[in-house]
Amino acid sequence: MDKKTRKAKPARIELGKAHYRQLEENNEQRIMRRIDLPYKLLDVLSTLTKAELDNIRKALDLRGISALKKDELILELVRSIPAQFEKIIGRFDKERYALLQKLVKNFGKTRLPKEFSMEKIRCWMNWGIAFPVINEGERLLTMPNELVDLFLEVDNVELQRTINRNTEWVNLTNGLLYYNGIMSTSNILEKISELTRQKIDSIDFLNVFFNASDYYHQTTFSAYGLTDQRVHDAKFTWEEQKKRPSIDFFPFTKKQLLLAGKPGYVDKSPQMNSFLQFLNQYYDLTPIDRDDIAHELIVIINTHDHLNVAIKYLQSKLEFPNFEFVQQLTAHLTEVFNHTRRWMLKGHTPREISQARKPETIMSARPAAKNFPKSNVIDFNSRKTVSRNDPCSCGSGKKYKKCCGRLK
Repeated sequence: MDKKTRKAKPARIELGKAHYRQLEENNEQRIMRRIDLPYKLLDVLSTLTKAELDNIRKALDLRGISALKKDELILELVRSIPAQFEKIIGRFDKERYALLQKLVKNFGKTRLPKEFSMEKIRCWMNWGIAFPVINEGERLLTMPNELVDLFLEVDNVELQRTINRNTEWVNLTNGLLYYNGIMSTSNILEKISELTRQKIDSIDFLNVFFNASDYYHQTTFSAYGLTDQRVHDAKFTWEEQKKRPSIDFFPFTKKQLLLAGKPGYVDKSPQMNSFLQFLNQYYDLTPIDRDDIAHELIVIINTHDHLNVAIKYLQSKLEFPNFEFVQQLTAHLTEVFNHTRRWMLKGHTPREISQARKPETIMSARPAAKNFPKSNVIDFNSRKTVSRNDPCSCGSGKKYKKCCGRLK
């Protein structure tokens, strides 16, 4: 294996990362404040732009004050932020609560790590609770004196129970959407209620959900329901699920969902692990590289369901050494396609759906048209031919050629 085959990704990928980092740095410079510590709420609000003050007003849902001038709005926020404080932090999970505790313990300041995203910084600003500051050359997240004192007053066992409940709600929701892509609020509430054995207040839940969605950017709300951020076309995913009324949502355990709900989680089937091990024989891949590849393949499979798209993606990252390698890669990828949990299948894999139906045929990934005849699709393991005029085994009711077997 020559060094060229084993080595790095195209330069354009690294250039793209560098460009993103530069944009982040530019945005950071715009929002960082230079202010003496410690400070009061009035002091820091006076350094914000009118647009930034309006963001706080909107985040706190303060109505009837949109026409106020900047100075008037500042005075209103000085009054409203402490009044709203307990309600805001009552929607936090453990990560945000722990950061709040750290701020209070350090007298209203803590260093900002490089990996702390701009989106998270803006959330703290929009809640009116903490603000990014440069002080003596250090990047800090800081908190007004009044709010430090107020936290010490309201932090109690009841708040901590609420934080624990919120954390469970957030992680279970993220896990459900990781596997299903999109779900209605009622379905989410039903599943969480079953798993926690508790009745869920829908208003409380949605307030916690939207708060976490703004902060973590793992999930969002669309016209079709609560949605994973990886879903590019919520309408399409929703419609595909509706075409399969006979398929119930996969019964994931609470433990599985809590794990899948963590930021950065990548669900690796044994077939995915086998594929990554195969790649590792040819390329110098770090654990991060392997996670990135697995993550992208899962999105491609759920978004395009087309083997050619997956192969083109891999070609953009890796140099293929020979035709024999491509054949082996295609065989491995087909197994990955068959055993990847699909949003349109409500968390099931094609293999699971096919095994639940007779005869036991596999919904095979659509291989490159130039390598296989259009009249059939071959499963690499069983070598059984699935007729393109047969009903699709995914349960949509369509012919195979017009559903999972269609060639794009």
